[in-house]
Amino acid sequence: MLGYVITEADQALAVLLKTKVIGNAAIAITFDPPNRPWIQSLTGPAVNLFLYDIKENASRREVMHEKVLGDNGVVVARRPPPPRFDLHYTVTAWAPKIFVEHKILAAVLRCFGSMTVLPREVLPAALAELPYEVLVNTESGAKRSMFINMGGDLKAGFEITVTVPVPGLPDLPAAPPVQQATVTVNPVPGADPARTAAARETVSAAQAAPAAQTVAAGTGQSATGAQTTRAQQ
Repeated sequence: MLGYVITEADQALAVLLKTKVIGNAAIAITFDPPNRPWIQSLTGPAVNLFLYDIKENASRREVMHEKVLGDNGVVVARRPPPPRFDLHYTVTAWAPKIFVEHKILAAVLRCFGSMTVLPREVLPAALAELPYEVLVNTESGAKRSMFINMGGDLKAGFEITVTVPVPGLPDLPAAPPVQQATVTVNPVPGADPARTAAARETVSAAQAAPAAQTVAAGTGQSATGAQTTRAQQ
């Protein structure tokens, strides 16, 4: 599943740069390792986004399961929260003239530096349909110095981190709702026997709901105590 998420993150970044920065300009967007053979194969300006590291973002790990509702609004399952992974990219611009490189790099940096969440319109369907945001930031990662001498050349660049959810854990079916319950009422110790008596009653869920609301709204204390002894589902 992680491989598909990586591919879709690449697609989202490419669409973002194409629509927000490059437009119709003859500038390529690549995700190749920027090694010497790749550098020598360039025929025009390019923006390179090289994925160099992947780590789980433990600080964004959630523990609460999500409720999955059926068509009638009843909880039918509980969904485990997906882990989030940080995809670390180095971003560089390539052109025959350094002035052009810097101009392209500045435009790309301005684009990524102005947002913290990737717009849903640039996300592939598999990511856009998830109820989670895809985060992006330009903080430097652990390998910030890797481009000081890349392919034998000095190269300026910056890093971005894209945080993506990785769903895949199956939903956990919810227990069916209680339809009927048997309630036994015993006298409170010390109460007047003449005013209290043991009772046993079976009520449906529909009958129990109004009674529970009445008890919750009261402010006094009854002379009897209630204890649920058996539930039928």
